[in-house]
Amino acid sequence: VQVTNALTGSALFADIDEASTFFEHGADGYSATRDPGRFDGLRLETKAWEVEPAIVEHVRSSFFEDTTVFPGGSATLDCALVMRGVPVTWNPLEPLRAPQRTSSIR
Repeated sequence: VQVTNALTGSALFADIDEASTFFEHGADGYSATRDPGRFDGLRLETKAWEVEPAIVEHVRSSFFEDTTVFPGGSATLDCALVMRGVPVTWNPLEPLRAPQRTSSIR
């Protein structure tokens, strides 16, 4: 990414303040694990929240590029925010369990 002065091109946020507020109030994140039904979670906590808008020069995700899970075009990058020089604490969250996929035969 390249840090820039303004958030542009976002379909979800009108400006950097709106994007920053959204993520500040939703600082929980989950990651896929080797167990296909479990996601590990972390919560970012800081008393010095500050983000900067960025332009994405290149992005690739083998997770989101898996068309058996995400049909083409169903997962797209909206924008990028950079947080740097901010003291943070990462606190673990309870793992999230995904419902088992079942198939029905008729």
